[in-house]
Amino acid sequence: MRIGEVTQENYKEFLKLFGVKDTANLDKLMGKSAKEMEAEFDHSHEAAVAAAVASGYAEEGMVGRAGDTSWKKIVPVSDEHKNKLIEVIRKQFLTNKNGMGDYRDGDEIGALYKKFRESIPPSERLSYTYSLSQIRREEESRLYNYVVAHIPTWRPGETIPDAVLKGAVSSGLNVKA
Repeated sequence: MRIGEVTQENYKEFLKLFGVKDTANLDKLMGKSAKEMEAEFDHSHEAAVAAAVASGYAEEGMVGRAGDTSWKKIVPVSDEHKNKLIEVIRKQFLTNKNGMGDYRDGDEIGALYKKFRESIPPSERLSYTYSLSQIRREEESRLYNYVVAHIPTWRPGETIPDAVLKGAVSSGLNVKA
């Protein structure tokens, strides 16, 4: 039994503390003893993952085992997903004008990742998300380097002059590579 866990047996003890003499109705209500209930409960990783997915707390295929890093590998990402992700990152960079993101940017990227994962088998979702994150890091680094090449003293958080941003834009949201 864990600290703070309420079971049939310790609940009976609480009732006795409050002066209840007959706990027979509790036995009828509960149906099974605490030991029988504990024996039925599955403590496996698979059961915990299934419960998290069923409750909506996690997506299928997005929960790894502690210490397992086999999912940290680059897998092929469709050109459509890659281009959409880069477009969103560039739009955010040009909109924020300071090289920094906020919670809305993170929410937008997270929603995009989730949308992309719908077309990916659950067994590949962690690796696919990892690959998308690497693409994101590379693009953000490239944008940072572009600004630093034009303003060597610039640091993220400082406003980027419009002249630098205008020079970066060619045909919509495309920042020069």
